[in-house]
Amino acid sequence: MERRAKTLRSACQRLKTNESEFQSIAKSKLDHIVVDDEYKVLYCYVPKVACTNLKRVFLMLTGKLNVTDPLQLPSADVHSKYNAEYLTYLDGYTSSQAKYRLKHYKKVLFVREPLERLLSAFRNKFVERGNTYFKDRFGRKIIKLYRENPSEESLELGTTVTFMEFIKFLLDARTEKDGYNEHWRPFFDLCHPCHIHYNFIGKYESLDEDVDGLLKLLRVDDWIHFPKRGDLYQSLKTEDLFLKFYKSVDPNMLRDIVNIYSKDFEVFDYEVPQSVRRFLERI
Repeated sequence: MERRAKTLRSACQRLKTNESEFQSIAKSKLDHIVVDDEYKVLYCYVPKVACTNLKRVFLMLTGKLNVTDPLQLPSADVHSKYNAEYLTYLDGYTSSQAKYRLKHYKKVLFVREPLERLLSAFRNKFVERGNTYFKDRFGRKIIKLYRENPSEESLELGTTVTFMEFIKFLLDARTEKDGYNEHWRPFFDLCHPCHIHYNFIGKYESLDEDVDGLLKLLRVDDWIHFPKRGDLYQSLKTEDLFLKFYKSVDPNMLRDIVNIYSKDFEVFDYEVPQSVRRFLERI
């Protein structure tokens, strides 16, 4: 954790040296940071980085839910009913209260290789069953904008979005202007790592070990047992499908996608995957 935090600080300093601007954070931008005043810990959740299970942990920390296993909390309720009723967020505090907590509390963040996270979001929201909100809200729009001669059914249901169409949507200047949805917004923009001095940086690639370390740090490892990553998969892992999806993307577009997440790569010490680098060499 010390090495990751040091890497983060060094990368932020390089970005500042290169004249990157880090404006002061508006209080409304702190809406992804969960606050637990009893355990004195802040957790910035990043969608598609085990955030459902990590929110389950923070819900259990409140002591207001009579469960002994995080998986007893339905995922839909974790993000809706329980989230609204039991979790508090930093944007709900006054500026002075937020500043105090940022200075004195443990600050926790979990991240993931950016392109794998992006593919995970696409598969979850547009390929897997359910998630009708995303198909209605984004799928129909994407098909209308980027597909030649779309069928009436595809326009009505929004259920057949291809990965290439999704990439075109992300690269559209109108999408950037409207603001990225949290599921594909860079975690640099969600969690402000060059403003907030995170001292616990977990990684999806070492999730089980890192979460165990967090539970021990909070001294709750004797009664909260985090679901092991390998126990949760009922379909192929995103990492196993990575090449299948990204090889279909035009290399120039792929370069532009990498640029969107360039700060995520740099400040959290991720390298662009070797297979993607090979595609970029075609340019």
